[in-house]
Amino acid sequence: MTMAQDSFHLSQPHTAAPDFEQDLMQKKTVRVSLILLLSIVMPLSLWALASWTHRTALDDLRQQLDSRMNLYSSNIVSELEKYEYLPTILGRDPILQALFFHDPTPRQIERANRHLNLIRQTAEVSVVYVMSPSGVTLASSNWDQEDSFVGKNFKFRPYFKNAMQGKVGHYFALGTTSKIPGYFLSYPIGNGDQIDGVVVVKVSVARLEEAWARSKEEVVVTDNNGVIIISSNKSWKFRTFEPMTKAERTALIQSRQYFDAPLSPIEQGRENIIDDHTKRVSIRQPLDRVKNASNWGDIYVRTKNILGTEWKIHYLFRESNLREDTLDSVILGAFAWLIAILSLLYILQRRNMIQNKLLFQEQHQKTLEEAAIELERRVERRTKALSEANARLEEEIKERLKAENDLHMAQDELVQAGKLAALGQMAAGITHEMNQPLTAIRSYADNARIFMERARYNDVQSNLEEISNLCARLGKISGQLKVFSRKTPSEKQPISLNKVVEETLKLIDSSSNLTGVTIHNQLGDYSIMVLGETIRLEQVLLNLLRNALDALSETEKPQIWISATMSRSRVTLTIRDNGPGCEEKDMARIFDPFFTTKEVGKGLGLGLSISSRIIQDFGGVLKAHNHPDGGAVFSVELLQAPHG
Repeated sequence: MTMAQDSFHLSQPHTAAPDFEQDLMQKKTVRVSLILLLSIVMPLSLWALASWTHRTALDDLRQQLDSRMNLYSSNIVSELEKYEYLPTILGRDPILQALFFHDPTPRQIERANRHLNLIRQTAEVSVVYVMSPSGVTLASSNWDQEDSFVGKNFKFRPYFKNAMQGKVGHYFALGTTSKIPGYFLSYPIGNGDQIDGVVVVKVSVARLEEAWARSKEEVVVTDNNGVIIISSNKSWKFRTFEPMTKAERTALIQSRQYFDAPLSPIEQGRENIIDDHTKRVSIRQPLDRVKNASNWGDIYVRTKNILGTEWKIHYLFRESNLREDTLDSVILGAFAWLIAILSLLYILQRRNMIQNKLLFQEQHQKTLEEAAIELERRVERRTKALSEANARLEEEIKERLKAENDLHMAQDELVQAGKLAALGQMAAGITHEMNQPLTAIRSYADNARIFMERARYNDVQSNLEEISNLCARLGKISGQLKVFSRKTPSEKQPISLNKVVEETLKLIDSSSNLTGVTIHNQLGDYSIMVLGETIRLEQVLLNLLRNALDALSETEKPQIWISATMSRSRVTLTIRDNGPGCEEKDMARIFDPFFTTKEVGKGLGLGLSISSRIIQDFGGVLKAHNHPDGGAVFSVELLQAPHG
């Protein structure tokens, strides 16, 4: 029965009953009871209810904030860590290292600028630039923009000083040139103890701030100086929760870490510590200092350290939101009290309503039964919903634990597989690199014996010279293996591509049966110079030509075409045959170690994998596709040598 119905029944006149309000209010016990309820018991109970609701809501809020902060903290760490590798790799980039071999030419600088811009676009970072030991920027990805870093000196930045000491630099600051905040990662350029320069990658945190702003949540991150560096609200950036001393402010301004930001503190009033990570403070709204501003608001600040950094993440929650929940509970409690008081008055009034007792009792019982049924239904629905939610939560926890275990197992298996693959490639690489020259030596020796029997001594001398050259080549290969064992980078030098192709064809001619195979060498007389190593490039070409000869074993009129094209900075050598070509399904795996389409015992499946790795060491790439007229085409892209 609703309050309106109660009021209706109470207000109906009845001949056998006295006036409701007059009879009740004339009784002293009723008046005293109402006074005590309304003045003492009811306010105290509502205050206790409000305190309990507020405390419970605050406990729930802290749990929710911890979950959200863990997510945001993981997002920050993930966003920054995914770029950790980039400056380390760029520190070994030959294009950037070339800037420090001698005084860089304008062409080298332009090439480095474009190279850095391509890296910036690929990695989706703000800026990538290279500095000399004096701190002057030599090349930058924004060289063609108004706020170009080229020529600027940033030696005062801590990330530059750390890199010059051989360390990885990490630093968050507001750009003095671009006025855009970012996270700077730096790494030295050089070999061993000698540091020739510094490469720097600037990562923007704008994506994090935009995502937080879209979620309508107030989240800020402070650095080790207590300055807000990341915020979902732009008006909070580069401010502090706590006032700084004059000396601290002067030191930060002189460091130019935040450029010309005022670093003004957020004006706060009273402060109440809730626990070790939570406090409630009163701040002025708006944040700017406005004369006679009186719009103060209470907020809860939940703080958590970000693992792996000196930063802290703060989640802000308005007290007004908790007050709304508390007010709702107080209103419900007041209604409950009102119902209780009306029920008490109703019971007392029943004594004076003898004639309507049965009818009133019947209606009241019916209302209570309906309310009880509805309440049971609601309790049942709510209990069922809570049980289902609890079951889903437990299942989700199990799935996450299982996923985490699977991830650790996969990572361990991946590390073990990487170790086995490296060991297998090293063993197979030694066999593969030594086998081809040894085969050629044997062929030259057999031919020399035949020439000796026929008294063709000039040919014998020629074969012996070739054997001597191949032995020298084996010595170079073993020397390369020693270099590989020390993990030192190979030295690229200008070599003649025409000469390498001619030497490889001689080696093929001496160690393979070319009967019926026509090889078209279309390189011409023009000398093409590329960056690489003669022995290793011959090894790659020899492997590609042997694969082509194997593919032409059952082809009528077998032919091989060798051609080259030159672009601005690269040379592409193409080897094409008219054999059956490669299966499309095998194209994606053709350069994988131990993958082969040959019969068992005729190949390990390492030739193309090793060849691809060699070309990558030269700064190039090895590609494969099928020709429209039939046959396979292998393209070797190499860096063109300067003045080549």
